[in-house]
Amino acid sequence: MPVLSARKDGSHSTGERPGGPVLGVVPGTDYAEETFTLDEDSALVMVTDGVVEGPGLTLEERLERAGPLVGAAPRDGLNAEETADRTLDATVAIIHLDDVAVEVIRRIDE
Repeated sequence: MPVLSARKDGSHSTGERPGGPVLGVVPGTDYAEETFTLDEDSALVMVTDGVVEGPGLTLEERLERAGPLVGAAPRDGLNAEETADRTLDATVAIIHLDDVAVEVIRRIDE
């Protein structure tokens, strides 16, 4: 699963996490677990491949294009929904038939 992380200073990182079959489709499937801590005022953005894959660019190239936009979201004060909307609007520029989903987890300490 493609993953982008963003920090309030506008920095970001991109990568992939292990995936598996869609939850509930294959009974008895074991899924990898991972524990991490989100920094204060940061966001974790998980996307389906349909958001960042398409003709003409590799997955890594598309993640690098999406990264700065996602990275700017906490700095710009965007909430989780606005971050998801920005990600979709910016990365789904090329029309192709694939699933499109974005999940945003924000940590805001007050």
